[in-house]
Amino acid sequence: MSDFAGGSREKTIVFVIVGGLVVALLFLGFQLLPGSGGGEAPPPSSPDGNGEPSAAGAGGVGDVMSLMPYSEGQLRSGAETARDFVAAYSEVVPDESGDERLDRLSPMISEEFFGTVEDLVLGAPNSAYARNPQPTSASATVTGIRNVGTGSVIYEVEARFLTDTGDDGGNEPVAYAVTVVPEGGGWAVYAFQGAALGNVGEGG
Repeated sequence: MSDFAGGSREKTIVFVIVGGLVVALLFLGFQLLPGSGGGEAPPPSSPDGNGEPSAAGAGGVGDVMSLMPYSEGQLRSGAETARDFVAAYSEVVPDESGDERLDRLSPMISEEFFGTVEDLVLGAPNSAYARNPQPTSASATVTGIRNVGTGSVIYEVEARFLTDTGDDGGNEPVAYAVTVVPEGGGWAVYAFQGAALGNVGEGG
């Protein structure tokens, strides 16, 4: 009986050792499999663990401006047109006739918008300026781009009115949405209205 018991104990020890070796080999094999590194997995936003976005499976964004329908220089030129128009339209010249005012604005206006401005300036001459107006200039600033389409760009322009003494007289600035379109190798104003109103564009 003692020999049998001793033999069984030795067999049990052998089985335990063999089983341990098998488990160790399986664990080692798992560690050597691709993608099964023993280190802590980095977060999804930084797969290499250094905080940099992963380039695997995704191409680079490249130059974002190349995705725009207009170059940076063209957008800057359009902004200047929108700014200059708002400043010129807001300027008050007491001795200026309606025709003179229209002539001053017309180089910046598109063919489609000319009739609208003509009606504003000439259609109601008494409403163009207040009675006995004070000379007023306007400082205009482009504050944003509301929309960029394939045929137009809408800028947000803020006008600040200045009296002949150089102050704003306590008046709040007025914000406009100005739509410009490509015309004649440059830009021309296609529409403008209060910034709180909707957009007006052409061809996108």
